[in-house]
Amino acid sequence: MSCPEATGAAEATAALEDATRRLRAVLDAPEAAETRPAGAGPAGADARRASLDEELCDRLIDLAAARAWAADRATARDPAAGVLRGCALWAVATDTARVLAMTGTDRPARGATVAAHGRVADLVTALAGAEVYDGVRDRLRTALGPRPAGRAAAAWEIAESALSGLGTTRDEWVGADPAHTAAGGWVLVDRVGRLALGAALLSAAPAYPAEQAETCVNAARRYTWNHLRQPPPEAATAVHVRRTADLVDWIAGSAPVERSRA
Repeated sequence: MSCPEATGAAEATAALEDATRRLRAVLDAPEAAETRPAGAGPAGADARRASLDEELCDRLIDLAAARAWAADRATARDPAAGVLRGCALWAVATDTARVLAMTGTDRPARGATVAAHGRVADLVTALAGAEVYDGVRDRLRTALGPRPAGRAAAAWEIAESALSGLGTTRDEWVGADPAHTAAGGWVLVDRVGRLALGAALLSAAPAYPAEQAETCVNAARRYTWNHLRQPPPEAATAVHVRRTADLVDWIAGSAPVERSRA
């Protein structure tokens, strides 16, 4: 089963490019560049600036990974390739939404949240098929390639561990009821998408001149560290779905309980 693609790689990356430019403008604004904020000494100002710089760097690395992935001219059109591409698109769209939320300049389009979860459900439904799930893993294995030498090895090892985790939890996803697994399916979609993006960024390094290649490797190391260190993605179950409904009723649907004044 294949998953329809809402947008192409170039369009998705262009949207992230535009969002990131807005983020840089926010971080370069006078209030962000103040050297001595009210109520804080020089050390506090330095800490605030460092925090902003780290955030900007991480978001720019997300963009670098999207660029590397979008530059791939792979033309395969089998179901596994379509699902893999859909997961990567979802990850790029997630990064774009995160950056736009940070800038405070855009509001999500009406129904965007529902549409995003619908895409996740479609992808998880497709990944429930053994041929698609295994095909996605095989394509990721090919994209990751053999262990590189030097500093790039650290990024490769994190990605390799994350890829192996898709085998560890395979039986939770393949053949399972998507009405249950889709409840936790974003973690699987995110893991597959991040693996595709991280592998693309890592494989792009050798094409650069030496100094730029080292910078690209550092970006890949940081991207895999940021996105691929978590445990293997676990599927949701019928019990999880029932507990979710109970929690919604308890938190959102029940009247607040008056605290004792004793």
